[in-house]
Amino acid sequence: MKTPKHFTKWFEGWPELVCLDLDGTLMDSVPDIANAVDAFLLEFGVPLAGEKLVRTWIGFGSTKLIEQALEWAKLDSSKQEEAYRIFLMHYHAHLVDGTSLYPNVKALLKAFKHNGVPVALVTNKPSGFIKPMLDHFELTEHFAWLLGGDTLDEKKPSAMPLLHCSESIEALPEKCLMVGDSITDFKAANNAGFKCALVTYGYHQGVDLKALGADAVIDDLAELLI
Repeated sequence: MKTPKHFTKWFEGWPELVCLDLDGTLMDSVPDIANAVDAFLLEFGVPLAGEKLVRTWIGFGSTKLIEQALEWAKLDSSKQEEAYRIFLMHYHAHLVDGTSLYPNVKALLKAFKHNGVPVALVTNKPSGFIKPMLDHFELTEHFAWLLGGDTLDEKKPSAMPLLHCSESIEALPEKCLMVGDSITDFKAANNAGFKCALVTYGYHQGVDLKALGADAVIDDLAELLI
């Protein structure tokens, strides 16, 4: 397979490591996350947020998500622990009911595997949810690392998760790539010294991705293989 143009330009070949975000990059998981948020709002007897609104809250981890939902519903922060418990219980039971893969995820992963590129899953999602989701879509075998927001002492936008992977295989940061959908992913890549590609279809919290200065802003993962 011919080396794609982005990789030729950035690395003069295939990257030494690729870190991929999960929600908003590989999968559209908002339908199930939104239902789990609405589950605790229903329990508290307040209006439901719904998928469209919850979609704007995704990207900073589940703790922040619950905080935003409580604030929106004008509920006291003392309900955080109970809300989180209900959220996790409901989400665990309905993890992939409405979740779907974005286009060309499997094609990208197969290309990396074929060309011997190590791939890491780096998300701020609680680690307990990662493997069941990947297993459901038969993607687990493609990843050498599965890092959730609670796996290490720090999570994105810290450089720690990315450097944890690159250092373990002695990959040079400037030869590594982070692919995500948000300013959180961009900052993590920037902090680690990785190249960064951002997808436009994910959860960007209203941020203008093109204004961030990422190395590439793409509409489809297949653009990384051209």
